[in-house]
Amino acid sequence: MPQPNDLRLNRFLARSGLGSRRNVERLILDRRIRINGEIVEDLGRRVDPNLDEVLCDGRPVALPESWRVYAFHKPVGVVSSLRKHGEVPCLADARTEAALGDAVVPVGRLDADTSGLLLWTDDGFLAEQLMLPRHRIWKRYEVTLNNPLSAEDATRIRESAIELDGRPCLPASLEQRGADDRDWDLALREGRNRQIRRMFRAVGLRVTALRRIAVGPIQLADLAPGAFRKLGETEIELLRQAIAEAQDDG
Repeated sequence: MPQPNDLRLNRFLARSGLGSRRNVERLILDRRIRINGEIVEDLGRRVDPNLDEVLCDGRPVALPESWRVYAFHKPVGVVSSLRKHGEVPCLADARTEAALGDAVVPVGRLDADTSGLLLWTDDGFLAEQLMLPRHRIWKRYEVTLNNPLSAEDATRIRESAIELDGRPCLPASLEQRGADDRDWDLALREGRNRQIRRMFRAVGLRVTALRRIAVGPIQLADLAPGAFRKLGETEIELLRQAIAEAQDDG
């Protein structure tokens, strides 16, 4: 029977900053993890962080005293990659400049031509929860179009009448922003590849500017492009609650 302090090994490794569940399970299967001197290959193994010695490639693994979560304002033109590709600006540059350390990684991605809120964390379990499709946490965007959006097409987007990849998109929240009917506020509970641009392309329009302004309860607000902001404990707890509620609603 699991004890109160026990964690599944994959969750323990993820929360210790070793990566997503898929990545840490590969570490286990590659026989790179030892518990109390014993190589472990059982994905269902449990570990007590207070009692067990866990090593990865001979280095101690431990839960941090607290996990860090950051809001980052990704500028247009920055590629969502931690691997350098020539002189193109990427997220690796932003992390190095902010001196966050390699354990802090971005949660998901934004296209190079999309700006706005991107969360980062060293809590692998939280990152995984945010990216799981079944959790469907709301993300909000400011969208500017090349031409006005008709009332009929706005209804199609709101009521899941747009089909991508052979299946309908989930219902969305869509409201005009200001007096210009080319400017809209859009909220989605899914994140297919370049989904927003493809949705509007399906009704004959082109997105000329796209900015993510919120992930669940976390707001971009007045965070400057290229800047990080460390979230407080209350914000992190609200984010975890939003994930749990989104899973319940799914």
